[in-house]
Amino acid sequence: MAKTFTITLPDNLEKALNAQAERLNKAPEEIVLQALLKQLEFLNQSTLIKSIETDPLLRLIGSINVDIPKLAENHDYYIGKALHQDLNWDE
Repeated sequence: MAKTFTITLPDNLEKALNAQAERLNKAPEEIVLQALLKQLEFLNQSTLIKSIETDPLLRLIGSINVDIPKLAENHDYYIGKALHQDLNWDE
Protein backbone atom coordinates (compact mmCIF):
# COMPACT_ATOMS: atom_id res chain seq x y z
CA MET A 1 0.00 0.00 0.00
CA ALA A 2 1.37 3.39 -0.98
CA LYS A 3 1.62 6.17 1.58
CA THR A 4 1.50 9.89 0.78
CA PHE A 5 3.95 12.18 2.58
CA THR A 6 3.82 15.95 2.61
CA ILE A 7 7.11 17.77 3.10
CA THR A 8 8.05 21.42 3.19
CA LEU A 9 11.13 22.30 1.16
CA PRO A 10 13.22 25.44 1.53
CA ASP A 11 13.03 27.66 -1.56
CA ASN A 12 16.56 26.83 -2.73
CA LEU A 13 15.94 23.07 -2.48
CA GLU A 14 12.64 23.37 -4.33
CA LYS A 15 14.34 25.31 -7.15
CA ALA A 16 17.13 22.73 -7.39
CA LEU A 17 14.61 19.87 -7.39
CA ASN A 18 12.49 21.46 -10.09
CA ALA A 19 15.56 22.22 -12.22
CA GLN A 20 16.76 18.61 -11.91
CA ALA A 21 13.29 17.29 -12.74
CA GLU A 22 13.12 19.50 -15.81
CA ARG A 23 16.60 18.42 -16.97
CA LEU A 24 15.63 14.76 -16.62
CA ASN A 25 12.10 15.29 -17.94
CA LYS A 26 10.62 13.72 -14.81
CA ALA A 27 8.19 14.80 -12.13
CA PRO A 28 9.78 16.28 -9.00
CA GLU A 29 8.09 13.55 -6.97
CA GLU A 30 9.87 10.92 -9.02
CA ILE A 31 13.24 12.59 -8.36
CA VAL A 32 12.53 12.66 -4.62
CA LEU A 33 11.47 9.01 -4.63
CA GLN A 34 14.62 7.94 -6.51
CA ALA A 35 16.82 9.93 -4.13
CA LEU A 36 15.10 8.38 -1.12
CA LEU A 37 15.51 4.86 -2.50
CA LYS A 38 19.23 5.45 -3.16
CA GLN A 39 19.70 6.84 0.36
CA LEU A 40 17.94 3.86 1.94
CA GLU A 41 20.06 1.43 -0.09
CA PHE A 42 23.18 3.26 1.06
CA LEU A 43 22.06 3.15 4.71
CA ASN A 44 21.25 -0.57 4.47
CA GLN A 45 24.67 -1.25 2.95
CA SER A 46 26.37 0.86 5.62
CA THR A 47 24.51 -1.02 8.36
CA LEU A 48 25.58 -4.35 6.87
CA ILE A 49 29.20 -3.21 6.67
CA LYS A 50 29.09 -1.97 10.29
CA SER A 51 27.58 -5.26 11.49
CA ILE A 52 30.36 -7.19 9.74
CA GLU A 53 32.96 -4.90 11.27
CA THR A 54 31.55 -5.23 14.79
CA ASP A 55 30.47 -8.89 14.82
CA PRO A 56 33.54 -11.05 15.44
CA LEU A 57 31.92 -14.17 13.97
CA LEU A 58 30.89 -12.48 10.72
CA ARG A 59 34.52 -11.58 10.09
CA LEU A 60 35.35 -15.30 10.04
CA ILE A 61 33.03 -16.09 7.14
CA GLY A 62 35.05 -17.66 4.36
CA SER A 63 38.24 -17.86 6.42
CA ILE A 64 37.94 -21.51 7.45
CA ASN A 65 38.27 -24.44 5.07
CA VAL A 66 36.58 -27.64 6.23
CA ASP A 67 35.59 -30.87 4.54
CA ILE A 68 31.97 -30.65 5.63
CA PRO A 69 29.60 -30.44 2.67
CA LYS A 70 27.23 -27.45 2.69
CA LEU A 71 28.19 -26.43 6.22
CA ALA A 72 26.64 -22.98 5.86
CA GLU A 73 23.28 -24.36 4.74
CA ASN A 74 23.22 -27.27 7.21
CA HIS A 75 24.93 -25.78 10.27
CA ASP A 76 21.93 -26.48 12.52
CA TYR A 77 22.07 -30.15 11.59
CA TYR A 78 25.79 -30.40 12.38
CA ILE A 79 25.43 -28.52 15.68
CA GLY A 80 22.57 -30.82 16.68
CA LYS A 81 24.59 -33.88 15.68
CA ALA A 82 27.56 -32.73 17.78
CA LEU A 83 25.33 -32.01 20.79
CA HIS A 84 23.70 -35.39 20.38
CA GLN A 85 27.10 -37.09 20.46
CA ASP A 86 28.37 -34.96 23.37
CA LEU A 87 25.35 -35.75 25.49
CA ASN A 88 25.58 -39.46 24.64
CA TRP A 89 21.93 -39.67 23.70
CA ASP A 90 22.72 -42.82 21.76
CA GLU A 91 23.26 -44.81 24.95
